Amino acid sequence: MYDDRTRDACVVVPGIMGSVLEDAATGIPLWGADLAMLTNSLAGEGFLRALHANAQEQAADADTARRDPLTRIRATALLATPWWLPVFGGFDPYNDVHGTLTGVVLASDAVASFPYDWRLAVSYNGALLARAARAHLAQWREQVAARSEWRAAGEQRPRLLFAAHSMGGLVVRAALEQDPELAAETRAVITVGTPFLGSAKAILALNLLNTEAGPRWLLQRVQKMAATLPGVHDLLPGYRCLDQGLDVERLTAADVARFGGDPDLAARSFRELACHREKPFAMPGHRAIVGEAQPTVQTLEEQQSAGYAVAVGRHHAFDVGGDGELLRDPATGIPARRNTYGDGTVHTPSAQAGTQAITYVFGHHGTLMCHDEVLRQIRGIALERPLGAHLGGDSTGTGPGLETPHLGGTFGEPLTLTVTGLATPAGVSLSVRSATTGSAGHPLTLRRDPGRTDGALSARFTADAPDLFRVTLKTGIHPAISQLVLVSPPDA
Repeated sequence: MYDDRTRDACVVVPGIMGSVLEDAATGIPLWGADLAMLTNSLAGEGFLRALHANAQEQAADADTARRDPLTRIRATALLATPWWLPVFGGFDPYNDVHGTLTGVVLASDAVASFPYDWRLAVSYNGALLARAARAHLAQWREQVAARSEWRAAGEQRPRLLFAAHSMGGLVVRAALEQDPELAAETRAVITVGTPFLGSAKAILALNLLNTEAGPRWLLQRVQKMAATLPGVHDLLPGYRCLDQGLDVERLTAADVARFGGDPDLAARSFRELACHREKPFAMPGHRAIVGEAQPTVQTLEEQQSAGYAVAVGRHHAFDVGGDGELLRDPATGIPARRNTYGDGTVHTPSAQAGTQAITYVFGHHGTLMCHDEVLRQIRGIALERPLGAHLGGDSTGTGPGLETPHLGGTFGEPLTLTVTGLATPAGVSLSVRSATTGSAGHPLTLRRDPGRTDGALSARFTADAPDLFRVTLKTGIHPAISQLVLVSPPDA
């Protein structure tokens, strides 16, 4: 009866933006509940300002979580509806992964969710997760011990399995690193699109004030919020990513400040990244699921505009040899560039770091946790079944990719949607539908894009109203790839 069940306790840990936040004193939702905060300039102003981290929240760390947890803002649940933020893009709810795990445990009580205040430092949330995971495991063990049929299913006591998305993988690592006894009680950690080396997109989010795109009201408010958040700074890239032509450097706190971030928060993040480079922490049973073949910002160039530093994302990375030196073109001495692709937010090497047990899938960062192949992989790992290392991709970027405007769109202006990695549009469908109402999709016509040198296909879409839209690519061969994109009202 229980052959298709695991006796372990499971914890779902969402990524940045993946938890619903509310004002603890008033119960007013601040994030993840009402899309009007992103589509209505008047409604959104107060919400986004309320999410700014104050000095106490910026200073909070693991010791704070253990001694005196913060109480101004409360994380209440995982996202239940699709959500979106400029640069970081869209995030789907976590209902599917929660349901997948519920289907393979002895009882639904074995699966817990860990919503957290993603604005705050990874180390702070790691300490909270360690405490919550310990309590969940203890409660589940009591339930198993009370059922004779469950005790007979095996002698080993239940252990923990974590299924973590994006930043959630960093939070799990922090929890297990801070609590070695909890790590010993953990059977497996599944990370999906986790930026172990950081993401160049974090800089783009901090640099929104210097972009010329619109709507300005939304981009400016998001930048001002992001600049105060330790959680965003904990996603900064720790690898060599600042392309200076003849050299490539790691970002410094001064660089981050120049691009619009907080130098103190950046310095703390870079110290932690350096510690993990020097003393890597291996999570027990770590299995990484990596989104592949999607156009992904991997490095940055600095340009000047009206006296401001503008961060320009580039879709290539640089390889480093065993001696720590950059690999260079032998003829010119210029650092060799290579497109490593990724999931649209996290480039491949960052999501791979820390384990050799890797599965590649064609999918976008924010929608990976409802991707059929990802859910199949999570189910197999929970049941301790061997699965092949490659479900869709092969870490070479060969395969279908979907690219949508990372700053979203403005109502009244057409969106350009791009498909990469396909030789022909024959048999390929691209459609757009409302992610909020689920209304019938708009099929689009793909054509070769004359402005691209990579043979990409493109289509244009004009929304009939401001809304959050789901773009879906189907090839007839690969699992469908989807991405969310927000169309906002124009500036007043």
